[in-house]
Amino acid sequence: MSSLKYFSDWNGQTAELISVIGLPNAEFATRFPLVEGRRFDGFDMMVGYAAGSRDMLPVMRAVEYKARPSRHVCDDRCLHATGKVMRCECSCGGKNHGKGHR
Repeated sequence: MSSLKYFSDWNGQTAELISVIGLPNAEFATRFPLVEGRRFDGFDMMVGYAAGSRDMLPVMRAVEYKARPSRHVCDDRCLHATGKVMRCECSCGGKNHGKGHR
């Protein structure tokens, strides 16, 4: 069984997000101008909070992390991954997936 991990690359810093919720589209566009976030549904965009932080951050990447990963070293397949949901079993835990693509 795998789990989904959510990440934000807001202001040049990568953070794994917990407590992911929906934020209305209009409010998302006001708080995070020019950010291509991930849809929660047709009316909301995904936002979340980093561990130990009260700042709301946009969800920019979703990574499916395997339950029993091989934990191999990240390579170009990891950094330039694309797709709606990316799959990971690298040692980075999904943190680097898709960063080279954006």
